[in-house]
Amino acid sequence: MTQLEAARGNQITPEMKFVAQREDLPEELIRSEVARGRMVIPANTVHLTKKLEPMAIGIAALTKINANIGNSAVTSDERTELEKLHMAVHYGADTVMDLSTGKDIDTIRQAIIDASPVPIGTVPIYQMLEELGGDIDDMKPQHFLDMCEKQAKQGVDYMTVHAGLLQEHLHLTMQRITGIVSRGGSLIARWMMTHKQQNPLYTTSSGSTT
Repeated sequence: MTQLEAARGNQITPEMKFVAQREDLPEELIRSEVARGRMVIPANTVHLTKKLEPMAIGIAALTKINANIGNSAVTSDERTELEKLHMAVHYGADTVMDLSTGKDIDTIRQAIIDASPVPIGTVPIYQMLEELGGDIDDMKPQHFLDMCEKQAKQGVDYMTVHAGLLQEHLHLTMQRITGIVSRGGSLIARWMMTHKQQNPLYTTSSGSTT
């Protein structure tokens, strides 16, 4: 059962209780805000068995700060990423995103999740692109779904999914000085232009097929 399902079933989970103490807010307020979809508790059940300390993001909660870490095709290793994680948490990051794009992504991320007391996020399309050999045109919708499932099973607490960029939006980016500044968004735009199809992340999540 997810936090949302529990909240809408009028259940206050241990994670909600922990968040209530952390935010100095009533437990019922936490439950009701989660139920309304105005608050999220990014706490993967796998990560909860390790060092994760539940936290909340929402209108009623304190402002949160995220830090980005991750290896590249050129440099970085597990020890370096763990040092980055430690520094980020030490200086107050509430969440950390692993944006690794190089080798040994699974091994490095597992070490990060095992060591992190804060939620860990990802951009699944980055790892998927690495496993496809760097050509986004080869992506199939199932590749993305499989990657999301793989990372969720590993313990990832939240993910960035570029489902809001649609075919009908692409012409709006043509005259922008900076184009599409999101790397994941630009990858999806490339896929749509190549295949002349709607964003597969949008059609898959909305229940239709590509």
